[in-house]
Amino acid sequence: MPDFAVVPLPKDRLEDLQPLWRVLYEHHMALTPHLRDRVRPYEQAWKEHERLMGEWLAAEPDSFVLVAHEAGRYLGYAFVRVRPGALFAVSWSASDPLAELAILAVRPEARGKGVGSALLDAVEARLRELRIDDMVIDVITTNTDAMRLYERRGAVPFLTNFVQRVRAPR
Repeated sequence: MPDFAVVPLPKDRLEDLQPLWRVLYEHHMALTPHLRDRVRPYEQAWKEHERLMGEWLAAEPDSFVLVAHEAGRYLGYAFVRVRPGALFAVSWSASDPLAELAILAVRPEARGKGVGSALLDAVEARLRELRIDDMVIDVITTNTDAMRLYERRGAVPFLTNFVQRVRAPR
């Protein structure tokens, strides 16, 4: 039995996620040295992320945040959007509404200890309560540890995004 609990985070406590999101931000920066010239400063990125989370929670009432905590300290969190699925991929069927795992962040020292799996178990339980059949998960291509976690749980690769700079002539 883990020493931590997974509980919902109240919508008015999003600022509590900042230290965990910083860990994720730094992890993503380490995984993407090939995009170093595109990095937003942390403070700017956090403010935008916090704004988006608030907008999503306001506009998508079934969206939710779960946190794993131990002794008053957050070990990780999952932010799940519940949004319309009709336009997800018109050539394939997906549930409507559709869940999107927007963020799964776990402190480095808590990785490999079941925190991510416990968060995902709780996410899936909540989605079953909401009668949502499908969840999409975006993963940075170089985040192979996260991909293995999702694949172990039954997720399959679907879409790969490329980034290409197109500059206007000077």
